[in-house]
Amino acid sequence: MKHIAISLSSAVITLSSQGLVQAAGDVEDTLEEVIVTGSHIKGAKVTETLPVTIFGQDDLDALGSFDGDELIRSLPGQGEVDFRDDNNNTVNNSRGDVSSINLRSLGPGNTLVLINSRRVVNHPGTQSKNLVPAVTPNMNALPVAGIQRVEVLNDGAASLYGSDAVAGVFNAILKRNFEGLDISVRGSFAENSGLNEQQITLNAGKSFNDGRTNISLAGSFSIRDGLHSSEVPLAANSDTRDLLIGTTFEDDNSFDNRHTRTAWGQFTLKTRVSQNGESLTSSSGRFHIQPTTFVENACRGTTENDLATPGICIDDGSLDRDLRHNRGADRSLISDRDRVNVFAFLNHEFDDNIELYGELGYYRAETDATIEAITPISSGDIVVPANNYWNPFGPVNFSDGTLNPNRLPGLDIPIEGLPVFVDGARYRFTELGPRNVNVVNTSFRSLIGARGDFGQSGWDWDTAVLYSRARTTDITDNRVSSTLFAAALDNETPDAFNVFNGADPNNPNSLDSTTNPQSVIDTFLIDVQRQSTTELALADFKVSKGDVFELPAGPVGVAFGVEVRYESYDEDRDDRLDGTITFTNPVNGAFSLSDAMGSSATRDSSGSREVYSAFGEVLVPLLSENQNIPLVHELSVQLAGRIEEFSDIGSSGFKPRVAGTWGLFDWLKARGSWAKGFKAPNLPQLNEISVARSNTREDSIFCEAGVRNGTFAEFADCSGFSESREERRNSNPDLEPEDNETKTFGIVIDPQDLEGDLSFLNGFSFTVDWWDTEQTDVVGIFGGANHVNLDYALRVQGSSNPNVVRADPTVDQVAFFAGTGIDAIGDILFITDKYLNLLPRSFQGVDFGLYYDLYDTPLGDFKFKINASKLKQFDVKESERDLVILDAIAAGEIDPSITVDGAGSLLERNGAPEWRGSASLTWRHQSGFGAGFVANYVGDFIDTSAGPDSNGDPHIIEQWITANMYIQYEHEGNGILANTRARFGINNFTDEAPRHDDEIRGFKSSMHNARGREFYLDISKKF
Repeated sequence: MKHIAISLSSAVITLSSQGLVQAAGDVEDTLEEVIVTGSHIKGAKVTETLPVTIFGQDDLDALGSFDGDELIRSLPGQGEVDFRDDNNNTVNNSRGDVSSINLRSLGPGNTLVLINSRRVVNHPGTQSKNLVPAVTPNMNALPVAGIQRVEVLNDGAASLYGSDAVAGVFNAILKRNFEGLDISVRGSFAENSGLNEQQITLNAGKSFNDGRTNISLAGSFSIRDGLHSSEVPLAANSDTRDLLIGTTFEDDNSFDNRHTRTAWGQFTLKTRVSQNGESLTSSSGRFHIQPTTFVENACRGTTENDLATPGICIDDGSLDRDLRHNRGADRSLISDRDRVNVFAFLNHEFDDNIELYGELGYYRAETDATIEAITPISSGDIVVPANNYWNPFGPVNFSDGTLNPNRLPGLDIPIEGLPVFVDGARYRFTELGPRNVNVVNTSFRSLIGARGDFGQSGWDWDTAVLYSRARTTDITDNRVSSTLFAAALDNETPDAFNVFNGADPNNPNSLDSTTNPQSVIDTFLIDVQRQSTTELALADFKVSKGDVFELPAGPVGVAFGVEVRYESYDEDRDDRLDGTITFTNPVNGAFSLSDAMGSSATRDSSGSREVYSAFGEVLVPLLSENQNIPLVHELSVQLAGRIEEFSDIGSSGFKPRVAGTWGLFDWLKARGSWAKGFKAPNLPQLNEISVARSNTREDSIFCEAGVRNGTFAEFADCSGFSESREERRNSNPDLEPEDNETKTFGIVIDPQDLEGDLSFLNGFSFTVDWWDTEQTDVVGIFGGANHVNLDYALRVQGSSNPNVVRADPTVDQVAFFAGTGIDAIGDILFITDKYLNLLPRSFQGVDFGLYYDLYDTPLGDFKFKINASKLKQFDVKESERDLVILDAIAAGEIDPSITVDGAGSLLERNGAPEWRGSASLTWRHQSGFGAGFVANYVGDFIDTSAGPDSNGDPHIIEQWITANMYIQYEHEGNGILANTRARFGINNFTDEAPRHDDEIRGFKSSMHNARGREFYLDISKKF
């Protein structure tokens, strides 16, 4: 049995009958029935029924890409890339060399990823999406050097492939049965930055035993120097308001993303303190430090020589905007990376028409990135004891009787002094410098299988056993142990750590010229590690026959099979994160499970499950052109169904699929499908022990009270009530599968065999597909911001939200609420949230494809392709709790600026543009010259975190168009240059900058990138 490596052209997508393109290498191809993504029936003519997009070698060449991330970003149906290299601000994110597919904006984990038609292990890390942990295969782990083509099924396919195929299927078909040796060396560099990359790729193979045995290898090794935020004007400064001068958003402070956690700390003494009869702090004891050069907001009661650090003074409790920290000065946008990816194949054909095949793959990528200096996440993380040597509110005399030189004179506080609390976690260890994040991602995949037929029966069979494992080791340095830091504070000598020394008065937003001694700093520095592992084991057995019996319209094809798989994950957190080493503050006794400052506690967790599934598929031709029925050139239907039984959540239930094609003429066809599908809750959602996450939330009920008591003229003026709140999220072993229903309808225009003046249309084809997906029981949580706003709505009505747990009100808080008509409350201690099966989501869209192939012209061969996707609907139905908030807004009980996160229409909101598309042109000439061009389009969308402007209009992220091009020459003659190709390319040759967004980076990196114009040279040779 000989098998062919097929490169399907764009014409195959649209059902044309053009020939299959020979794969690279010197293997003589033999035409054979193949299985295309979307069917298990070998030789089935299902491309007429399925909206399948094919990326062949020409398309991959035009992308000029090094990895899977660039490939998926070129897909018209791709939404936000949630797992990505620059999303590295917390150890709880998936970091390093990682990327995720997100077809139709349904979110990561809703697209099934296959290699050679079998599942890919999930990446070990999780990413919070809609505030719940999402999992996904790592698209950057795909062996790009070995990919022959990519098939993307843009349709729900759970009935064929099982869980996760909600939005569709991404199937990477690798080069097999390769013979010969191809070596390619490539180097690239970006204009106006230090971003550059070098890569060597290898494809090698040899056949033995008269061609019955083939061993082949595809491998690549690359080295990349990354891109720092300081090299990109849009990202270098977190305050991008200067870019809005002259626009209607000129005065919008939301574009100032400098952080309030700064070396110019904001503190509280918990009580008003006066100096020489004048208030030195706010009524609640808040104050901050600043340079004495701040004339517009002068010091309170202290001069440049009153504190231990010259040029530093004390001011009120409102931290000046110009003291905020510029995180843009300290971040990697693209990490440094070393990557190796190797994939080997073995194929052997036995005499009895049985073929043994095997795969063995290994991937390893190590990345190094920098992020800004560490900060605490709660007020209790840092409490400066009264006896700290540098405490300006310390004792008159230390314990040994010596006079305290740093206590401010004239204070109305006890002689033993007062402890100082960091207020709202507003402090940053700038002097430690940025943190370095080192991530090693590895994955291993092994497969052994066999296929053949049952004698002369015509039935084919295929079976395989697969095992794959992925592991991530994430280490961050320049972290702080809360316990060790508390010890560095509890010191009555100059060796104590000084948090009152500010930063650099001449560059207050980033640099620090007033550092503590390194010997003091070294006492509390730690590395923090996270190691995560996932496993996938799979065994399957499939049989199919393309002609079980004959109907008048043609043969009936059948396939069925069984599959069993094992999935597991293991999350091993650092001892200082998982509760092994905890922190108890020695000053106030506050307890935390986490001793790693800046990170919420996360317990180690693990989980596994077994999945047993069975499927069946039948392809029935109902009518054909031979029956001479008007307007019926052909009529066929695909019926499929699958059921999966999970050891942890039970049965998926039977999920059917019906798809059909109606050919009115040989050049015009209609196609459609209806399918039920499902997505199983992922293992972290079912097994994670309570996860604490801290997020900054404004306590809206305090703002309402402030308006009522006259503190603020209007709700928008509210300040001082946004603090880091701990949200305790809980897994739920009782979660059920997310169900979905997908409907599609499409039209295919594909002229064939035209003669005369219309013959030029034979290479033309056009497709349009309307789709509709409804999801129910989607796993999610209500969300911390929604809980706080629900508490706001309920409290003005006289009740409260029990999920918002508060402290008792202080004396100042009782006074603040007096006369407002709202009962006095205390600060939020924490918010509880549980993963739940929530209400439905609705998606609708249209996909377009236009293709034209022109061969054997005097100028050469041309291939032109346009793919576009329009997202028409993205709705999330409001829950009962959402409606409480919305009803309170409608009744005028709470401020109309309050919003419900994650509900209503999300179309064109924050990374869900209405339009995306791509266009490509490939040219080849018999002289050896060739060229390629590809353009990608990302439509505009609304940035909801900014605005509205003075006219009430939202901030629009404008459309973004980038284009890549290359030219090449391939010498096929004799001599040393025989079979050598040289290619020069420019990616983003118009140097299109990402669009300005209200983000820490200045742009939305999940949709755009800041790579700029890149040049590359690729030289390859076949031996």
